[in-house]
Order: sequence, then structure tokens, then C-alpha cells
Amino acid sequence: MSEFLIIEIARTSLIIIGTTFFAFVCIKRRDLVSWLPAYIAASLSEIFRLISQVDYDTYYLISLSFSTLTLLFMIIAISHEYYTTFYKKSKLQIIPILQLSAIQLMISIGLQVIIGILLVTAFFLILRITLKKRTPTHAFFCFILVCGILNMIALALRDAGIEGAEDFYQFSSIVMGTNLFLTGLVALIEERLVNSENKYRAAYNRAEFYKDLFVHDINNILQNLQFSLEIISQNIVDFENKESLEELIMIAKGEVSRGAELGLNVKKLSDLEIGAIKRKPVELYNALEQAIKYIKTQFLEEVIKINIDSKQEKVFVDANMLLEDLFKIILNNAVKYNDNPIKEIKIKITKQVKDFGSNIKIEFIDNGVGIPDIMKKSVFQPVYQKNRNFKRIGLGLLLVNEILRNISGKVWVEDKVQGDHTKGSNISILLPEAIGLLEIKR
Repeated sequence: MSEFLIIEIARTSLIIIGTTFFAFVCIKRRDLVSWLPAYIAASLSEIFRLISQVDYDTYYLISLSFSTLTLLFMIIAISHEYYTTFYKKSKLQIIPILQLSAIQLMISIGLQVIIGILLVTAFFLILRITLKKRTPTHAFFCFILVCGILNMIALALRDAGIEGAEDFYQFSSIVMGTNLFLTGLVALIEERLVNSENKYRAAYNRAEFYKDLFVHDINNILQNLQFSLEIISQNIVDFENKESLEELIMIAKGEVSRGAELGLNVKKLSDLEIGAIKRKPVELYNALEQAIKYIKTQFLEEVIKINIDSKQEKVFVDANMLLEDLFKIILNNAVKYNDNPIKEIKIKITKQVKDFGSNIKIEFIDNGVGIPDIMKKSVFQPVYQKNRNFKRIGLGLLLVNEILRNISGKVWVEDKVQGDHTKGSNISILLPEAIGLLEIKR
């Protein structure tokens, strides 16, 4: 086997590997798909060039055709990315891109001079895109285009019989193949770095959000404590009504309990974030009963009627140790935001069978003040923004969302009476049943 053939095989293999790798990268980097046809055309060009026995036979001409297509696809990809980078995406601007691509395709086939002009134009376009986006991937695209231009020059010099043109062509082809492979590798690394940056940015935003929310809630607690203590200190000598004094003391104790609960909620949120709380099968009725007992002890002076409607005797769900806390928060809000003398809460439990497993749906139907339509979609969704209205959300509701996210559950809000939110709310929770997990453990 001659040294020349070994080089040809190595170059072809490198370009094919680079194309395969880049196709894999495009699965994750959808923004690079427009470049894939150029990679495929380059691979086909090298395959037919390797098969060719003599210059200008059928396979050689097919190879030249694919080489031309490679350059054309590069120009089209650059044109497309240029428009999407510097112009707003709209239906009116799709037509110019298609027209540009069609015109380039028609006028460029077999016209090396025009192709050269288009390549130079495309180089300046991709250079501007690179300066705009400042990514390593686009910098490598610049190198690929330069190699394409060098390949075209080398072919023209070789056809003209210039000495050394063949070696120059082989060198530029190998460099181009290497760049094709490296571009895919760089794009994959870049995608992971961007994802990592987004992950840490999201974590920072969450931390800032928790901090602002915690400060807001703790300030409310301290203000209430300060108000109660000021009234007691100003009237301690003249206090003849023991009941009024006891009421203020109870308010102060309640605020201290709120502060302690606030700290615990922050700790639970932190544990959920770092994955310290693991999923496990939890008996649903036991968690509900404990939550109901807790709520009744927290509102001793309220008349609370809670009814559980279920056809199943025992239900296990795929949850975690915070499921009881989730129920406490929802029941607490159902009682707290209820102006009726009798607080009524109906808990309806049903099973939803799916192709793979089943879900348990728990509905908390109350006769409280309800939730307006404008807040239904956002009340249980964390939005880490500076303009977030903290009066509309507490760490409790945020904890509900994080618990459900951790156990792949869902929550949504509906009206008790459809179309009239003032009649009460229906908060629905969907949890995965743990039947399969229990069988595995056994």
C-alpha cells in the first residue's frame, strides 16, 4: 500500500469520524444543525475521491460535485445563522433566507469564481457572527471555511499543473478534516460549560430568592412581636383585663412559633436542593392523619371539619419524609384563609391507572376565600425574579413545590364551584403510587 493511499484513507476516516461526532453533537446543539449537510457532503466527497482510480473519472467528478456542495452548504449555513443572529426571526424574513440560498445554489454550481466570491463573503459573515457570539465553536467554523477556501485554491492550482499543488491540497484537506472533528468536540464541551453555568446561575438566583423571602417573612414576625411587646409595656400598670393580656402573650408566642417554623422550612428547602432527602414509600393515610392532628392543635379556637373520601383502605405513595409537611401547609392555608365560622375541608382520594404504574390523586376542597384566576397558575410555581411579590408567596408554598418536584409529583388549583373562586378552592395533588417499589423491597 502506497504512502499516498494511506494518507487518503487516514484523511477520509478522520472526516467521517468528525461528521459522525458532529451529528451526535447536533442532537444536543440544535442551533448547529444547519452545518450538518456541509459535514455530510464533505464525507461523501472524500469517500468518492478515495474510490476514484484516475483523475477525472466518474467517481472523481462525483467527488468534485460533493466538494462544491460542501462549500455551498457552508455558505447557506452561514447565511442562515447570520440572519438569525442579526435580524429578528419573523415570517417575512424566512423568504429572503430561502431566496438567498436558492440563488447561491443556482449561480454557484460549476462556477469556481463565483463560489470563491461567495466563500470570501461567507468568511466575513461568519467572522462577524463569531465576534458577536464569541464562542469557540464559531471560531472553529471560521477555520473550516478557511480550509475550504484553501482546498478550492489548491484544486485550481493542481488543475493548472502548478508544482506542489497536490501536496498543498493534501495538507489543507487533512487540516480541514481535523477541524471538522475538533469543531464537534469543542461544541460538545461548550454545551456542557453553558449548561453548568446556567445551573450555577439558577442556584445563585434561588439562593437570592430564598434570602429575600426569608428576610421578608422574618421582618413581619419581628414587627408583630414588637407591636405586642410595646402594647404590653405601655399598659402593664393599667392592665385590668387579664384576657387581653393573655391574648397579646398568645400572639407573641404564635409569632415565635412562626419564626421557628420558618427556620425549619429553610433547612428543609436546603436539604431538598442538595438531595439529602431521599424518596421512599410512604403510607398516605398515616401522613394525612398526622397533618390533620397538627392543624387542629394549631387552631384550637376554630371549628374545623375535615372529611376524607376514599374507597381504598391503605395507600402507599412514592414520596419522602416531608409528605406530612406538604399536607400541613395545604391544610394550614385552607383554615387560615377562611372567614366562615365552620372551616370545612373535604379530602378526596382517587387512583388513576396508567400504562406504566398508577398515580394517586388527592384533592383538598375547602370553603375558604378561594384563589383568583390570575394567581392560580403561579401560586405554586417558583419564580426567582427580583420583581417577585413576596406578599403572594411564602416559604410554605415554595416548600410544597420543591417537595413535589423532588418526588415527581404535580399540584394545581381549581375552583370548588367552577367559575366562582370566592366559594372556595380545590387544590389537587398527583403522587406516583409505590406498589412496584414495595414489591421490590420485599
